[in-house]
Amino acid sequence: MGNKKKLIIVSIFLVSNFLLYAQTLSAVFDKYSEKKEFRYVSISKDMINLASLFGKEDAGNSQMLSRIDGMKVLTLKAPRKSPTAHGFFVDIEKAITSENPFETLMEARDNGVFTRVLNRQTKNNKTDVVIVSKSDSVQHFIWLNGTISAQELQNMIKK
Repeated sequence: MGNKKKLIIVSIFLVSNFLLYAQTLSAVFDKYSEKKEFRYVSISKDMINLASLFGKEDAGNSQMLSRIDGMKVLTLKAPRKSPTAHGFFVDIEKAITSENPFETLMEARDNGVFTRVLNRQTKNNKTDVVIVSKSDSVQHFIWLNGTISAQELQNMIKK
């Protein structure tokens, strides 16, 4: 076998292994949304806009909500140290530290609850915002996508 063929085979093997182990946000939601231990909610842009019509009047939040394209939530009612929660958080960590890693905007610990808010800019000038919350009995993973600035997020967190 020639060197060129060996190089092609090795390249295909490396790329396929990378794709198998690379975790994306979509992959995490696909993997866990059908499992009976998890509650999964997906909210479209239209539903978010509709909900903002009935919310408290706050021009800044209404403008920001109008730029959210979608929201997905996974909730696991299980102890933080359970094998299911451990695997779930390993997959989340892989997704948020992948080739386009997230930046941490906030971390908080309060009464046994750990919450982390992260964001990143995507290639199409969208923003992914992830909120990970861990407690002794309930775990949350929330993903927002849209055209939201880091400043808007920080202002919303401060409120």
